[in-house]
Amino acid sequence: MPTKRKLRSFTPLLIEAEKRSVKNGVHHAVFTSRFDKYVGDWKNDLKDGKGAFVTVSGKLYEGDWYKGFRHGFGVLSNKLPDNTYKLEYRGEWVRGKPEGVGWRYYGNEDVYFGFWKSGQKHGYGKMWYSDNTFYTGYWNKDQREGLGMFVEVNGNWYEGHWEKNLKSGFGRYYHMHTGQLQEGCWVENICVKSMMLDIDVRQYCDRPTQYPIPMEQLQDSRLILEKSEFWVKQKIGRIDKKLQTCIDKMNST
Repeated sequence: MPTKRKLRSFTPLLIEAEKRSVKNGVHHAVFTSRFDKYVGDWKNDLKDGKGAFVTVSGKLYEGDWYKGFRHGFGVLSNKLPDNTYKLEYRGEWVRGKPEGVGWRYYGNEDVYFGFWKSGQKHGYGKMWYSDNTFYTGYWNKDQREGLGMFVEVNGNWYEGHWEKNLKSGFGRYYHMHTGQLQEGCWVENICVKSMMLDIDVRQYCDRPTQYPIPMEQLQDSRLILEKSEFWVKQKIGRIDKKLQTCIDKMNST
C-alpha cells in the first residue's frame, strides 16, 4: 500500500537567484545605472573594504568603505580636461563625509590642514589662503572661532579670540612695519579699546615709531570719545557682557 513520503524542504528559484546576485568579495568592475564605476570589495551587496569609485562627472574616490559609505582613510580627486586628476581631499572619513584629520585643496588654491567634523572645518587647523594670508587656530562649523592667529600679506598679524570669522574679544595686533603692539578688546573686527606698546624688535622695523611714543596730540580728543556710540553705551551701563569681561581682563594685565 502507498505510504506518505516526507516532502523535502527547498528554496524557490527566485530566492536562490537573489542570494547568488548579492555581491561579496572583490569585483573588477561594477557599473551603476548612471554609469558610475566601482572596483573593489563588497559585503552583503554594499561597498565594504578597499575600493575605487569613479563618477560620470569625473570624481574619483580611492580608499576605505564601510556599509556603502566612504569611511576610514581615502583620497578624493577631480578629473581635469587633460584626463589627469587634481587632489581635492586627503584624509579621514566618517559615513561619507570628511571627519577627523585631513587636507583640503580648494579650487581657488586655498589649502586647509586640520580637523573636520561632518564635512566642515571643526577644531584646530591651519589655512593657507591664495592671497598669501595665513590662519592657524580653532574653527567651528567652517568659521574661525576661539583662539587663533591671522597673518596678513604685509606681515602684520592678530592673535586672540575669534567669533564667526571675526576678531572678537581680547586680542593683540602686531604692527610689524612700525614695531608696535596694539593690545585690547575687539568687537566684530573693530578694536574698541586698546593700549599701544613698543615691541622688542621695533628698531629693526622699516618704519619704527619715535621713542618713546609721543604724547597724543589729537584736538578735542575727550570730546570725540564722549560722542562715540561705544563710550556712550559704556557710560549708561549698556555694554555687552562679553566685552566687559574683555575690558576687565585688559585692565588687570
